[in-house]
Amino acid sequence: METPPGVSLRPVDLSSASEMETAFDIVVGCERAAVGWTDSTRDSVRADLTGPDALVDAHRIAVVGGDAVGLLIVEVDRHGREVFLDAYAIGDDAAAVQEALMRSGLASAAELASADPAPGPPAGADPYALSPLMWQVVAAGYEQDAGYREALQGLAFHPIRRFWRMLLDVRGVSADEPTPPEGVSRRLVSGEADRRLMHALFAESFAEHFGSSHDGPFDDWMASIEALPGADPSQWWLAMLDDVPVGVCLLDDSKAEFGESYVRTLGVVPAARGRGIATWLLRCSAADAVRRGRTGLALSVDGQNTTGATALYQSLGFTTRQVIDVWCYPLLNASSR
Repeated sequence: METPPGVSLRPVDLSSASEMETAFDIVVGCERAAVGWTDSTRDSVRADLTGPDALVDAHRIAVVGGDAVGLLIVEVDRHGREVFLDAYAIGDDAAAVQEALMRSGLASAAELASADPAPGPPAGADPYALSPLMWQVVAAGYEQDAGYREALQGLAFHPIRRFWRMLLDVRGVSADEPTPPEGVSRRLVSGEADRRLMHALFAESFAEHFGSSHDGPFDDWMASIEALPGADPSQWWLAMLDDVPVGVCLLDDSKAEFGESYVRTLGVVPAARGRGIATWLLRCSAADAVRRGRTGLALSVDGQNTTGATALYQSLGFTTRQVIDVWCYPLLNASSR
């Protein structure tokens, strides 16, 4: 796919209110064109562009004929050696503009990787299996966005996973706290010690999940959590089994303007699974959403999750409203692009 004539890329001016509005308009326009709706907010776009994981010097605006028609957001997980690229574009040449943006992102990722060489995967290892032993570029696209999928394929990205964005309609759900399983309770996260406990429970709960950096340093993880749009410590819970911490549930207000509460993280350590704790935490979350005047409870989940999470969500009435494919490009030859 050829780059559209006259396209140029420039850095994003994060200090400009009008530039941030332009970035938001591009994201919303791209998502609506691809799937007919959006749940992005000004706060979520700003968080992606300015958060602790943002590689701000690599962000780009694509301009054609004087009009801003594309946006590249670049984030990095240095612990996991993953670079995340999100390319948005609007207009007739959207897919080609996205490809031009992705090429820019690959170049930035290659530069980052060259400055911090990785040991590399062992002989015979799958280069598309996320691993901190090598730098990889990760991108996500809507299942039905054929143009973006074509652009990613043209750049030698491979699809490696499929995620579901799910929603529970909580209208009619009781606002009362549901009865917990025997021996189970929950309490708010309070203070530094609890935050470190929250991180430890997260790492243990997600150790076998898709991805390569669930055991990242506490300070980095905490900074990312606090920078998320709608972050609200009054919605961070620890689950207890016979007074022993065994799970974590983090809700936030990132989707509040759409009338939804959002389950950012829900995890139970392996030794405590099968006791209905996750089910109860979700029911607590639904009741909390009702108390806040919301009509929905949203979350995202790995569609190939091996812990039974998808079946659990479906059994509680969650429905899939969007499918997102995750693509990977191992940084073995990115420097040649």
